[in-house]
Amino acid sequence: MRPRRTEDGSELKTSSEIELGWTEAWGLACKLMEGVTRRRVRGAQPGVEIAVLDWGGEGDLVLLQHANGFCAATLAPIAKALSLRFRVVSMDLRGHGDSTPVEVTGDPDPYDWGLLSADLRAAVHELLELVRCDRVELAVGHSISGALLLDSARQEPGLFGSLLLCDPVILESEKPGEGEFRPRGPDLAMGARKRRDRFATRAEAYAHFRSRALFAKFSPEVLALYVGEGIAATADGGFALKCRPEVEAAIFSSGALKDLSADMDRVTADVTFLHALRGNFLRERYDAVAKGIPNARVESLDVGHLFPLEEPERVLEFIEKRVE
Repeated sequence: MRPRRTEDGSELKTSSEIELGWTEAWGLACKLMEGVTRRRVRGAQPGVEIAVLDWGGEGDLVLLQHANGFCAATLAPIAKALSLRFRVVSMDLRGHGDSTPVEVTGDPDPYDWGLLSADLRAAVHELLELVRCDRVELAVGHSISGALLLDSARQEPGLFGSLLLCDPVILESEKPGEGEFRPRGPDLAMGARKRRDRFATRAEAYAHFRSRALFAKFSPEVLALYVGEGIAATADGGFALKCRPEVEAAIFSSGALKDLSADMDRVTADVTFLHALRGNFLRERYDAVAKGIPNARVESLDVGHLFPLEEPERVLEFIEKRVE
């Protein structure tokens, strides 16, 4: 009998191998979370709290922001390395990780990207009070969070010293609904709604995601952080994703910030766009937006859209260049 195989063609492991794989990966992941303080700060609406992982450290404040469907802990390899030189925090978007889950229905749309951007600014102001800083010296945002950071820098000039935007989602404002991201929006939302979100054990969840193409290139510890920090125990003794499939889908369906290229001259931060050559977006779009920012540049990398989770060292390399 032929062995069963994963989406990428590799052989499925036995239950004992799966358990061992999860245990070893979680051990590596826990080392990245050592010394982390868990905090909660206010979001943009009453009753909404944003969960924060604080790696501590001395020096300027660095903020990390994750992509849709993931959580703050998945950026731990970057955070842990930076905490040797900076005060590092990473935040969960609403409906993700340990931030307040909000029902998808509502008016206004509770997952409108403008509202998510407002959450970010409200949380940053409280964090700045906590650490007694005037601004976030460096903010790193992946995908949706790259767009949210850029919008926040436009809304409040001076809030950030530098931005590192990892393949951010930016649409063409002059053609609402026709940007390079929009045609994939419904497909991405549909895929999110179909995502398996319940498991008997964390080891089962780890094995399941390891077999999926989307997660295939994640390091063992990053995938373990997704499972260990992005999944919660349920009343029936099982486990479920904290970011519900309908929340991830709602964010994809919201269509991003279509007017993000407007008023870019208001951005005072030093901005670097990291364009993923094997990602979802065209470099030309980033070039066009960067031209409107007083101090901005675009760099292309031969990586996929999820490179901060697959190759976190590439992000660290660019940060090192900027702070030398």
